[in-house]
Amino acid sequence: MKKFWGYTANDTFSVGCTGQTIYLYDKEGHEIKQFRDLIYAYTPMISPDGKLLVVKSSDGRLAVFSLETLSLLWKFRFSKVDGAQDDGFCFSPDGKFFLNIERQQDSLHSAISIYDTTDFSRVGQVLFGDDKMINHVEYYKPTNKYYVLGFMRDEDKTFTNGFVAEFDDCQIKNVTVISKQDHKFYQSYKSLEMMGFTEKAYKWAYTDANLEELKFVRHSLGELYLHYNQTVMI
Repeated sequence: MKKFWGYTANDTFSVGCTGQTIYLYDKEGHEIKQFRDLIYAYTPMISPDGKLLVVKSSDGRLAVFSLETLSLLWKFRFSKVDGAQDDGFCFSPDGKFFLNIERQQDSLHSAISIYDTTDFSRVGQVLFGDDKMINHVEYYKPTNKYYVLGFMRDEDKTFTNGFVAEFDDCQIKNVTVISKQDHKFYQSYKSLEMMGFTEKAYKWAYTDANLEELKFVRHSLGELYLHYNQTVMI
């Protein structure tokens, strides 16, 4: 296998991204397709039903491929902000929606956009002000909720503290302060998880944790939120 920046797999396919090329393999590891529809394309994700592949580029584009016909369905620019578009994303558990963290006004302002996966039209968007940056979002099955990881900033846009919060009804709720140590770890872990824990991504990660150990121990935002659920809310 090539040295990929980003990698993902399910029971049928595996996908590797080099930045310029997206490689698709069958379950035996045979290459069956290459896509060259994006540049700076590092992060792939397969939908829960295994029918769609979404790849995000760091220059503000999404490409959606059919894993049934092995073809490009849609490609579009979700933001005019070029660069710094390396925050998280996830599918809803039923695969009907795709949540993407985007830099919309500039690289210092984040948003969460929600797309209908039938045609990838944007059906909702939450813009965040100067005080919060959102970096990762995920669904947590035990509570049937979405959670986000981010950090707070002061008037000078300087980091003040990290937080984890619920994302419900297009609102950030119950924002809970976490330790600097936990914020640093989860920020690095979630970025590596999104990239498939590849060796290339690990070289750029801000963590001293062992890569092989990170691969096999699940750290969810839902568990982090529940751990801090009795802390002071802001």
